[in-house]
Amino acid sequence: MNGIRRRVASVWRGDALRRARREGARLLPPPAPGNVWTGLSLHPHQAHSVFAPDLHRLRSELLEAVLAAISPIVPVLAPPEPRLPWRLMVRQQDAGAVLDALRALPPHWEVRPARDGRWIDLRPRFAVAGRELERTGDLELRVDLMHWTGEAHRGAALGAFRRIEATAWEETARQSLIGSHRRPGPPAPSMPIDVVYTWVDDRDQAWRARRDAALERTSAVGGPVARHPSATAEARFADSEELRYSLRSLHRYANWVRRIYLVTDGQLPTWLNGDPRIQLVDHRELLGGSRFNSHAIESALHRIPGLAEHYLYLNDDVFFGRIAHPGDYFAAEGVARFFPSDLPIDPGPATSFDPPLMAAAKNGRELLAGRFGIDVRTRIRHTVHPQLRSVAAQIEEENSEEIARTRAAPFRSPQDISVASSLHHWYAHALGRSVPSTPNYLYLDLAAPHAPQALDALGSLRRYDTFCLNTEERALDPSRRAGLRRFLETYFPDPAPWETAPAEPA
Repeated sequence: MNGIRRRVASVWRGDALRRARREGARLLPPPAPGNVWTGLSLHPHQAHSVFAPDLHRLRSELLEAVLAAISPIVPVLAPPEPRLPWRLMVRQQDAGAVLDALRALPPHWEVRPARDGRWIDLRPRFAVAGRELERTGDLELRVDLMHWTGEAHRGAALGAFRRIEATAWEETARQSLIGSHRRPGPPAPSMPIDVVYTWVDDRDQAWRARRDAALERTSAVGGPVARHPSATAEARFADSEELRYSLRSLHRYANWVRRIYLVTDGQLPTWLNGDPRIQLVDHRELLGGSRFNSHAIESALHRIPGLAEHYLYLNDDVFFGRIAHPGDYFAAEGVARFFPSDLPIDPGPATSFDPPLMAAAKNGRELLAGRFGIDVRTRIRHTVHPQLRSVAAQIEEENSEEIARTRAAPFRSPQDISVASSLHHWYAHALGRSVPSTPNYLYLDLAAPHAPQALDALGSLRRYDTFCLNTEERALDPSRRAGLRRFLETYFPDPAPWETAPAEPA
């Protein structure tokens, strides 16, 4: 039945039509150098082929291409805004020359003048592995043709340059094109933002031996250990190379981050090429030894040497699905965003019958009630976690006993606190250091019956800014795991710069 539903949904989404268009493109004449045909319609179009695209770099390059095309005409650049096109203003007397110059751009540029002659929209097309890159306002540009009378002019599109005197156009244009005004804030990329991943490879036999030995030690002390079965379930540690693809998503959609820290238990991904931008941090450095408890690991992330004040914490099953900006995660310098869920925290104190996530949420709720007198009733969404290092350090300083107990637990326990993925957000909010926001994201339990169909839709529609592909308690069967790998390879096909090139066949 699920197979039939997936085929019906595929037809409804138009997957077959997309494939037919890609096949039909082979019948068209050769495209311009560096371009590919990406579809068939009444008006076939070309896209510029890119490899391992960094969308923020593409955004900057398209602005530079337009500025070069219309030179020596001097435009005014409006302050950029995330997810909206660049906006340039030129004087009306330059309109004809500007339009002629833009129409001479390569054929993957779509040039669309407004009917009333007030602006020109530019939409460059890009393709990755023959598939057109998703359309986004970040990769578009609008040229406003300002009616110029020789007197002072006002225009809503001017933003910070709302009023330009006739004699000041050249100076205003020069100031607007200074590099600092080209950043899609806030905050500016000059504010360092790092990324921290936690990762484990369950196929590593040395790691499995350490885990099994830790299980024996904890079970031998004082009889059976009171913990939820999911604390040691195989699904907790299973690796399907999600980290590789999460890092690819980071490179494509959020490559403004400064440095990437990978926290591991003496492990190294075989495909990592030693790129200095990625730094490995061992459990022994942060925790004094191995931990098989994500809550314990999270409690020490702020201790990473050299870590920026502003950083993003991600599990390897979280992915960027569309272009992201610093302002999506930090409302301003020193103010993080957080993403409350609508899922409730169960009433009552934590017990060994609670799943570890619920127990940690309950413990955090009690701590927050005692410290701030607030009543937290919902959980936090499993997505990107913006963090402030100073807040995490304050949590440890003010709750040293609870943090030490969590950090010492080799496996998840009913006494844990989830610092980075839950407590930090509410604590920062109580301190006036974070604000709640609503993300455009998807959470998918890969073990759920509808998961294969949901993956199909996710790959076809690509409408989420971030998504999490998780399984908490049940290990995936081989067919589901293979389906996940196919999906990830299709969604993120290009290796990031830090990946080792695959060996050539003998």
